[in-house]
Amino acid sequence: MSFQQPLFLLALLAVPLVLAAVVWWRRRRPARGIPYPDLDVIVAADPGPRLRRHVPLALALLALTGLAFGLARPEVYRAQPRERATIMLAIDVSGSMAADDVSPYRLRAAQDAARTFADQVPRQYQVGLVSFNGRANLLVAPTTDRDALKNAIESLVPDGATAVGEAIAASLDAIRTSQGVAQDGAKLEAARIVVLSDGATTVGLPPSVAAEQAKQAGVPVYTVALGTQSGVLANGQRVPPDLEGMKQLADATGGTAYESENAEDVSAVYEHLGSFIGTEQVKTEVTAWPAGIAAALLILAGVAAWRFGPRLS
Repeated sequence: MSFQQPLFLLALLAVPLVLAAVVWWRRRRPARGIPYPDLDVIVAADPGPRLRRHVPLALALLALTGLAFGLARPEVYRAQPRERATIMLAIDVSGSMAADDVSPYRLRAAQDAARTFADQVPRQYQVGLVSFNGRANLLVAPTTDRDALKNAIESLVPDGATAVGEAIAASLDAIRTSQGVAQDGAKLEAARIVVLSDGATTVGLPPSVAAEQAKQAGVPVYTVALGTQSGVLANGQRVPPDLEGMKQLADATGGTAYESENAEDVSAVYEHLGSFIGTEQVKTEVTAWPAGIAAALLILAGVAAWRFGPRLS
């Protein structure tokens, strides 16, 4: 929480001062005798238990506290949908994505989850697709055409090596073109890259170099390491996912690394990414809350003074 007018919080100093003044006044006030010993009048003027006599003052002081917070105009951060965003999906189509340790096989699970992701992301967001094996290929430039995106996702076939760094570089180029930013390293607006891969980079641009480029452009990279440590291809070759490499890549760019060992996990990750990418933290003023509470407390203080205070009737 922050405040637009924090100096008004100094009004909180009035709370202990008022309390001290009331205590001092009550102690110094001389006792007044009753000129006639009418017990009925004494009973009627009795305010009741001592604690109840302090309720009006306590409520009034709480109201003063709420008023001070209201005058300071408090603000809080809230998550709200972004008005615009550019998201690049970079999906690994290397030969290891044919492993069937994720049902029915790794690439098919990734395709199904990516299609679901495309349906869940707000329609006004531009989403593009890069496939990569030994090199990166821009299949769909950032667009709001979800049918074109899903058709391209369906066309993916596993084959070849792995070049994660090239995929990030190609994704950054696509975002720059979409946003009309020509200069390398210039900040890109509300952009994200989601990399789904199962193996370590074997060719092309080192991921560390690509990560530095993404960081300079202000584009977090979210990684999904797909597969299990027991994954093997039809020829018996072991193809465990590169969990550490994916985590290092995400951490270097301010993104988040995920691990998925089955199709359900992949879908869950994409659902989480869709929710996170689709929102941003916005500072919102919440003055109405403390002001409303202060007004309610003042009313209660008046009611308490009437109810618990001394009355002669």
